[in-house]
Amino acid sequence: MIQPACPLGFYAALLPVAALVVSGAPALSQQVPVVAPGHEQLAPAPGAPTAQVGVAVRRLGGQPLDHDFRALLGRELRLRELTIAPGGSITLHRHDQRPGVAYILAGQMTEWRGPGFTPRVIGPGEAVFEATGVSHWWRNQGTTPARALVVDIVPVSAP
Repeated sequence: MIQPACPLGFYAALLPVAALVVSGAPALSQQVPVVAPGHEQLAPAPGAPTAQVGVAVRRLGGQPLDHDFRALLGRELRLRELTIAPGGSITLHRHDQRPGVAYILAGQMTEWRGPGFTPRVIGPGEAVFEATGVSHWWRNQGTTPARALVVDIVPVSAP
């Protein structure tokens, strides 16, 4: 019978790490990407979240736009999937030369959009258009995770 080079306890200790790797969970030291870049963040408004909480961002791809539109040199069309846990939030921010569309796949999100910041519930199959100058924040006030596809135009180097 062949004996293992290491005791079985060593392998048992690695099982939790292997489970994280196989599950695709982010490394503990990896930062979760923010939805809105730092220069778009605004001072908190009454009722607005002060931090992004419970939001997972997954970049699905990007397409450089300079080949099709020379004026968009250095910009790309980016696609991300956002998953927002119940109670999760995206901080108040103003879009700055980052037009986009958010399409809700599952769950519901509540958007507060300026200037009046009246809450509006967005559900599956609905889209929200975000042009330069739009100020808003989001919160999942539901009991299930919300998922959205977000398409926007960003610098090629954006995560």
